[in-house]
Amino acid sequence: MHSVLFDLCLVSRWPLLNWLLPVLLLLAPAGIAQPTTPAAPNTLEEFLQAARQNSPLLRDLRGQVLQNRVDSLRRAAQNRPYVAGNAVAVAAPYSRNFGYDEAVSNGGNYGTVASVSQPLLNGNVLRNDYRLLENQGLTLRNNGRLSALDLRRTVTDQFLTAYAAEQLLAFSREILVQLNRQDVLLRRLVNGGLYKQTQYLSYYLSVRSQEVTVLQNRLSYRSELGTLRYLCGLTDTTLRALAAPAPPTHPTLAGLTSITQRQYTLDSLNLRLQRQAIDLGYRPRLQVVADIGLQSASLIAIQRRFGVSGGLQLSVPIFDGHQRQLGYSRLDVAEQTRRGYRSFLNAQRQQLYDQLQSQLGATAQLLASLREQLRVANALVEAGRQQLATGDISILDYLQLITGTRNFQFSLTQAETDRLRILYQLDYLSE
Repeated sequence: MHSVLFDLCLVSRWPLLNWLLPVLLLLAPAGIAQPTTPAAPNTLEEFLQAARQNSPLLRDLRGQVLQNRVDSLRRAAQNRPYVAGNAVAVAAPYSRNFGYDEAVSNGGNYGTVASVSQPLLNGNVLRNDYRLLENQGLTLRNNGRLSALDLRRTVTDQFLTAYAAEQLLAFSREILVQLNRQDVLLRRLVNGGLYKQTQYLSYYLSVRSQEVTVLQNRLSYRSELGTLRYLCGLTDTTLRALAAPAPPTHPTLAGLTSITQRQYTLDSLNLRLQRQAIDLGYRPRLQVVADIGLQSASLIAIQRRFGVSGGLQLSVPIFDGHQRQLGYSRLDVAEQTRRGYRSFLNAQRQQLYDQLQSQLGATAQLLASLREQLRVANALVEAGRQQLATGDISILDYLQLITGTRNFQFSLTQAETDRLRILYQLDYLSE
């Protein structure tokens, strides 16, 4: 853009344009909007938001909630008057030795009528159906929250795994930088005769081994980060750093208000409503019926047979093979199964909560011990680095100090990741 404006200034033959173009040249960067690309997520909350937006399961559950609302509208429409158009043209030819009795068939039946029917005195049935649909909608919404919670647990666990891999990569790079920095000093000391060439070769192999470790940790981090993006439905493949996750609060165990417990409460309500639906199905049903149109036994005289009819239709159930009792038995089995699942879930959640509490205390002690050991190991490495310049420590002993520090750092990273996992699991149990 700048080169084009500059060329125009040179070739322009109009003085005014030659004066304006340099001004445009200065204003061009601010006046032209540059395309921007959305930043890739690097925090846990951003990954969770992307996973919720891209999850087809959550979209499916939201669609089922909308379908449930439509079902409620359909049930309301079923209680309105039902109008239908009917047409019939049936001929029954007969002769002296063939055909139906004319007193039965009338020789045929021809007609076109519009009929209407309207249920009466079915308010209890309608209200129970509405409550069933409402409970189904609440169940679908709760299933959506359960699915969102499972997705959150999966993405969070993978995020912690990727973050731990990134921390190991950063620590491996830091060790490699320190080894390369000491390599320059050791070469001068070996050339000065302070250390033997064989000792330096051992150090040289350790540096090359650390380079391989950095490459391996880089591949591991790329793989874990790719898995995290795969779970969230992201197509980004660049290697980016992850932000440190903030540890959640330490909430208490949720009781009957939890998402998982609410599922069994809704199931209990649904079973009671189904029992009421069975009872309502055995009550007498009354509806108004009426029709209007043309109907005749003769096709020729049908135009003179316009009429109407109307009345009430009553349906009373008498015997159906004890299906009512069988329906009750089926619901009783479902209720026993529901209670068994709920009792097992309560015991399981309480046991898991107590176990996580115990692990959290043990992990805190382990972290304190590892941090103290790492502090001592870093101090020994620093002292060994100073002694290495004077020849008071062998190269192999210095490498052992670095190896010990690396092991302590690896254990500390794993322990910190385990502590975050425990805290997030406790956070899930509070919902």
